[in-house]
Amino acid sequence: MRPLALVAALSAALPAPAFAADAPAQALTDVHRTELRCAAAFALAANAQAQGDEAAQGLPPLAVRGKRYFTMVGQQVMEQAGMTREQVRDLLTADATAIQQAAATDPASALTSAVKPCLASLEAKVPPLKTPDLLQCSAILSLAFDEVHAREGMSDAAKDMKTLATVLAAREHEALVAQGRSNDEADATLAKAHDAMLAEATDSAGGVEKYDIDHCYDLARPDAKSHY
Repeated sequence: MRPLALVAALSAALPAPAFAADAPAQALTDVHRTELRCAAAFALAANAQAQGDEAAQGLPPLAVRGKRYFTMVGQQVMEQAGMTREQVRDLLTADATAIQQAAATDPASALTSAVKPCLASLEAKVPPLKTPDLLQCSAILSLAFDEVHAREGMSDAAKDMKTLATVLAAREHEALVAQGRSNDEADATLAKAHDAMLAEATDSAGGVEKYDIDHCYDLARPDAKSHY
């Protein structure tokens, strides 16, 4: 997807603002404008990273955290400044266009120059992803299977997710037994982890999205001696 089209698509997906009847809208502040410029920079940088851009690879991974920042900032501006989704989209598009124009004359540093002053704001709004352990990953992918299966039935994607969840659960079960747990105790531990992660999935403080789920896929890779 072209960068400006990406910004437009992300803007179109912003949640509708929840205006409080007794809370008059504020004016668009300097903080709003700064954070919108950062949101646009993160979207462009995430796209550049996905395209393998060498300069963008030196920035923190932004595919997940950058998108969350974009959504949070867009929604806050709509609610606090009383702006429509279309008005916020236009501001984001203008910021993205300005960054791209700068990149046309200085492609090596324009994007990183736009992103680096924003990293402190990213840290404050979207803390770095947590690295889940094997037990947590088995629960995360089990929940992912439940979600995909509920939406699509036993689709190819659901089958793949089921396989990954089963692999991680089996590995964690084996590790627990090796630590001296009985089979029943290992099963109970896995079930408890699933229930705990399900509770986190509805947590307003980030839920499952606060975990580095890519790490779970790494943990599910075949062992060198296995053939599954």
